[in-house]
Amino acid sequence: MMASTLLGPLRRDPVWLAWALLSLLVLGYFLLWPILGVMMDAWRDDSGQLSFNGFQRFWSEASYRDALVNTLILGVAVTCTSVLLGGGLALVLARLSFPVAALIGALPLLTLVVPDVVVAASWIVVLGKQGLVNNWLSAWDVQLPSLFSWWGLIFVMTLTNYVYAFVPILAGLKSMDRSLEEAATSLGRPPMQVLFTVTQPLMLPAIGAGALIVFMHVIGDFGVPALLGAHTPVLAVKTYNEFVSEMGGSPQMQSTLATVLIVLGLLVLMVQKGIVERRQYQMESGRTPLAIRISGIPSALAVVFVCSVVLVSIVPVVVVCVTAFTKSMGPVLRYGSWTLQHMEHALMRAPEPLYNSLFLATIATIGGVVFSVLTAYLITKRRSWLTHCLDAVVMLPLTIAGTVLGIALINAFNSGWLVLTGTWMIMGLAYFLRRVPTSVRAAMGPMFNLKSSIEEASISLGVSPFRSFVRVVLPLVMPAVWAAAVLMWITTLSELSATVVLYFGGMNTMPIEIFQLVDSGRLAQASAYSVILLLSIFIPLLFARFVCRLKI
Repeated sequence: MMASTLLGPLRRDPVWLAWALLSLLVLGYFLLWPILGVMMDAWRDDSGQLSFNGFQRFWSEASYRDALVNTLILGVAVTCTSVLLGGGLALVLARLSFPVAALIGALPLLTLVVPDVVVAASWIVVLGKQGLVNNWLSAWDVQLPSLFSWWGLIFVMTLTNYVYAFVPILAGLKSMDRSLEEAATSLGRPPMQVLFTVTQPLMLPAIGAGALIVFMHVIGDFGVPALLGAHTPVLAVKTYNEFVSEMGGSPQMQSTLATVLIVLGLLVLMVQKGIVERRQYQMESGRTPLAIRISGIPSALAVVFVCSVVLVSIVPVVVVCVTAFTKSMGPVLRYGSWTLQHMEHALMRAPEPLYNSLFLATIATIGGVVFSVLTAYLITKRRSWLTHCLDAVVMLPLTIAGTVLGIALINAFNSGWLVLTGTWMIMGLAYFLRRVPTSVRAAMGPMFNLKSSIEEASISLGVSPFRSFVRVVLPLVMPAVWAAAVLMWITTLSELSATVVLYFGGMNTMPIEIFQLVDSGRLAQASAYSVILLLSIFIPLLFARFVCRLKI
């Protein structure tokens, strides 16, 4: 009886039951075991004995406490600014109708596929000490505050993360039942009061979802804080520095810092779920609020606001494209003079980062898509306690910083019967684990909407459940399969946080190469690799969108 309750529909499908168990085994061995190993190492000293020295040192030394405080401040600040910017943009586009709204409304989504390290590099070119703006202002003996500071971190990270708040809030605003706002308006309440007393409470689940994603991205981000936060240490960078330190690095302290990051992510997830689940509302669907047509000064202000956000968001793309073809002498860029030397170097003389990135992205995408599609089907169509557990474990990487996952994998597979450290396989494994949650969610949506009767008709004709999935279900959800593949590809190519821990000689990827070049001041060469990286991302994306007609 207990087994029947645990397995549910799976007990009649041995193939799907085997896949569910295999999936849990793979995730348990390659994800849960390494993470638990890191957390256990935080309680052991170098001799393997139980020790509280790691946490005692963490709370007693100012440098570690400052890293935690800085991480929390940065996470909260960027989450607030991202929700305000993304929410304001979503509100304008969802509730107002004005010229160019439909044309530029989707452009903020471009920031999702521009790697963080490219964004940071481009803003250094624009607002750095020797950047375009400061060079222009020098004629008036004016200089902007240093980009390598709190304002620089918050500014750049807001521009790389506000879209994660914009997308769920826009979807929530467009799916609201308009009768609720109409009822409040009919009672004489002004629009701003309706916004804060009716719309905002109804949007709390969407706001909470966006805020959670932004906060998780910020506390786990390595590239932007490493490039711009030299004087503002955060946990992700501090953990990496402890890991690679040749003088004074402590295995227990790296595990302690990693554990703090893991616990911080889980706590935020629990708080978010607790707040949102208490504020759930049932609404009638199908009565989307109508957009208000505006003109004159209000229309001009709306256009200026939306265009400003979009233009600032795509500055990184424009800057790296120009800088990649600009002559340079060391860190000095000579804008107005052009050269193909940087692109030639990246494509002909040192193409290994490109080859490595394409190879690893291909491996991770193939494995990730197969796993994601089969797992998404299990979670949506073969629901049981077993698949609920699988769903929870699959989503776990969303709460784990890339540097933490990389350290966990190295510690777990550095010895024993399966040694992966120092091989490309551990990098591919990290990419797979990091990006599978997003691909699973991308595949789940269409499967939720697929009628079970179609598959049941095939099974009733004597076709086995798995063959029915391959012959009936898979062709119907093929757009979701391609969407999952594109998501895996573009996010894997831009992965830096886990790569910076796992890469080794001869396996530099493009994000690693860009990071190292920016760190050494060679911005033109970094821009050349950035352009190649962007093309590697955008060409498949455009092919999927316009040739394969996928709604991505």
